[in-house]
Amino acid sequence: MREFPLLERSREMGLIRAGMRQACGGDGAFVLIEGAGGAGKTRLLAAARQEAERDGLQVLHARAGALERRFVWVVVRQLFERCLSAADRTDRNALLDGPAALANGVFDYAHAGDISTPPQEDGGLYRVLHGLYWLCKNLSASAPLMLLIDDAHYSDTASLRFINYLVNRLEGSGVLLVLTNAPDVPGEAQELLLSAGRSPLAGHAVLEPLGREAVCEAITARLGGVPHDDVTEACLLASHGNPSHLTELLDEMRRRGIAPERASADEILSLAPARIAKEVTSCLHQLPPPARALAEAVAVLDADADPRHCAAAAALDNAVALDAVNALREADLLNPGVPYTFRRPVVRQVVYAQMSSDARSRAHLRSAHSLHAAGVDLTTVAEHLCRTEPGCDAWTVRTLRAAAIEAMRRASPMEATRYLRRALADSSTEHDPYILGQLGSAELRARQSSAIEHLREALRRTREPVFRSRLRLELGLALTASGRYDEALTLLAESDGAASDATEPAEQAVRTTAMVVARITPRRRASPLSRLRSAAAVPRAHAAIEALSRGRPAHRVARLATAAITDAAAPYGEDTELTDAAVAAWTLAQCDEAETAERVLRETARKASDTGQMLAAATATGLLGGVLLDTGRLAEAEAGARHLLRQQECCSLTLAYVPLAAAVLTHCLIERDQLQEAEDALHRIGLTGPLPPSALSVPLRIARVRLSIRQDHFEGGLRELSECREQAGQEGWLYPSASAEYLPEAAKALAITTGPRAACKLAADVTDRARAFGAVRPLAAALRTQGEIVGGDEGLEMLESAEQLLAPTPFLLERARVLVALGAALRRQGRRGAARSRLTAGLDMAHGIGASVLEATARSELRVAGVRQVRSGLKQRTPLTPAEERVAHKAAAGLSNREISQALFVTVKTVEWHLSQAYAKLGIAKRAELTQALANEPAPHGESVPRSA
Repeated sequence: MREFPLLERSREMGLIRAGMRQACGGDGAFVLIEGAGGAGKTRLLAAARQEAERDGLQVLHARAGALERRFVWVVVRQLFERCLSAADRTDRNALLDGPAALANGVFDYAHAGDISTPPQEDGGLYRVLHGLYWLCKNLSASAPLMLLIDDAHYSDTASLRFINYLVNRLEGSGVLLVLTNAPDVPGEAQELLLSAGRSPLAGHAVLEPLGREAVCEAITARLGGVPHDDVTEACLLASHGNPSHLTELLDEMRRRGIAPERASADEILSLAPARIAKEVTSCLHQLPPPARALAEAVAVLDADADPRHCAAAAALDNAVALDAVNALREADLLNPGVPYTFRRPVVRQVVYAQMSSDARSRAHLRSAHSLHAAGVDLTTVAEHLCRTEPGCDAWTVRTLRAAAIEAMRRASPMEATRYLRRALADSSTEHDPYILGQLGSAELRARQSSAIEHLREALRRTREPVFRSRLRLELGLALTASGRYDEALTLLAESDGAASDATEPAEQAVRTTAMVVARITPRRRASPLSRLRSAAAVPRAHAAIEALSRGRPAHRVARLATAAITDAAAPYGEDTELTDAAVAAWTLAQCDEAETAERVLRETARKASDTGQMLAAATATGLLGGVLLDTGRLAEAEAGARHLLRQQECCSLTLAYVPLAAAVLTHCLIERDQLQEAEDALHRIGLTGPLPPSALSVPLRIARVRLSIRQDHFEGGLRELSECREQAGQEGWLYPSASAEYLPEAAKALAITTGPRAACKLAADVTDRARAFGAVRPLAAALRTQGEIVGGDEGLEMLESAEQLLAPTPFLLERARVLVALGAALRRQGRRGAARSRLTAGLDMAHGIGASVLEATARSELRVAGVRQVRSGLKQRTPLTPAEERVAHKAAAGLSNREISQALFVTVKTVEWHLSQAYAKLGIAKRAELTQALANEPAPHGESVPRSA
């Protein structure tokens, strides 16, 4: 077994070495080492003994034991009997010659008398002590003498009296006395050791717990590998820096094959090494029953172990509980102060594990009652109730349901499902429709497929109309999320005719969701959908997205979406996925109104989150990710998508925001060339296979098309794109803005697999549709793609048109792509100066937004264009022109473009151009960022900038 070195004990070893030098010089010394059990006292004495023997000192050692304290001279005999028995008669007589002969009786076992009765003062105790002192003197005459006594707190009284006698006579003796003591162990020995410690010759040291660096070194030595910081922290916390416990812990890790890696940190905290567990158990069994009961209460309450709660959990009155606390502290199990805490985490693990299930359940129930009466938060109370055995307790059920409601308000549906399942396990609530419905609602938000079963059962067991309306709404969402569209549409077409004022708008919103989800489903679903349409008037949000899907002009779609946002100002009383405001805002984003869409989606997500509407908040956040991606904020978009998908698994319900967030994450990873990570993420959440034929799946299908083509799986990517376009064509669903994402990769794949003519035809067709739609971003992407394919002057003209279209917009990602494509085209025509300008601007923009693939392309093109050292993000910012400064400062002060044009006597188009140039030079994406970007820029000389518009 590999031993780790003596750690953080240099001061103590220094004291012992100083005593050794003093003894070798003919003068005595005394060193008292104190520390808790397992602090390394024995290990320290072993190291001192080896060093002393190596330096030529005589070493006599002894270890006191708790079971030998009632005998006499136990430690003294351990010290001297080995050297006396090993000596021949002549040497023994020499050692016991003179005054030392007075100690003969101590070693004459045949005539030693009662071994449990110490000698009295009038019976010659002084003479015996004096004889033992001279025995030490005789031994030290030939070589310096070191006396080591481990665990002196367990020594018998007679031996401790000898220690006190010797300490006062060490000067000039050549004897070094080293003792170890655990001061927390009570007994008569502590008073005698304290008396010895008052000697002027005493050197005193206290062994402190090991620190982080020492623990790290110990792990490295014991397990043969440098540990992760989290593993070091876990070992430090579990062992409390106690060397003995740390050794046992590391041995247990090695036995179980636990590597010192980050993933092992949580497992380490739950380890209870067998030897440590036995020590704790043995200590507990020596305590009175009330002390053991209080220890169990502290283990159950853990961080909430307040005295009154512990007394209640242990079913003890206050006086008995106080005595029990004192007993635990005397046993070195409990720390001083309140709330009560164990000395080491392992004590709680051992105590809690050894409780019977019935005792543990009763203690948790009493704890829950005590904490609830004290007004502690419901989450803490519910955690205790979840650890009780199911029975027939109405108070437990009520409290768990209230805690579940509180958890849902905190957007913690997993906690809510745990509380409600425990409530449902109670025999009195087995078929309660309200608990079943509450559980199904929480499971839906936790993306658990069991939501369908519980919601359906709750719906079957109740006849209350308003409650049925709410259950039908939730069940429709759950069925939709599981891909069971026929059932969802049929269910949502039903009505009890008694929906409340609170559920009516929400039910209409779910109907809108069903229409959007079923937008490109096969026509056989038209019948339930038509019933939905006849059940209520189509809201403006749906009218806007319908107009978008049909390819109506962008300005008309934007007008409908703006009106829908105005109508959707009030939030729903019930939680839904696609609210009118979110649908309308996303539609606006497709019509170049990115800033308005972002504002509305953020506001929608905030309001929904504040009111506990998790589905609405998540869907709004998922839609917001697409806006952030388009405007070049890749890091924020990726972080939001990862947050939404953090607990999504293959078996989870696929709520509306899941494919949206997965699409955003895939696009972000593609831009950073993390293709394998994107594929792994889709595989983990079960989105690599066939997707439901719904409109919400289209963004993800487009992202998968891009991923496949980027991975050189051209045929697979084109096949999926063809299927998606075919379904859209069957329904007349054009969605012209979608082409901005898929067209460049699709054209590349077509050029490789079919030929440039097919790619050019696709690009021309998409360009015509985008031009008819009228939105800038899809048209610019189409012109960029077609320009790259056509090439020559015609292609260059298309790329320049795309640049001009995007200049006044916040779509930084597409702007960077166009700049790099235009720079490459200019470079191919030999116009290197113009090429370098566009490529440098594209490089800086790509670097700023984190599009590493595009950045690498720009860097490569710049090298071909003759720029030898290409560095992004390190050069000075291009200064604003005077005209750009004037326009930027007025815009930052709150003036509109029209007001700026009037103030500066220029056209609105000129203002838009100067602003776009200022955005690019300042490295920002929108008007709201101007104030911060211009913070260090002085206002143009002579300009009076108003504070508000």
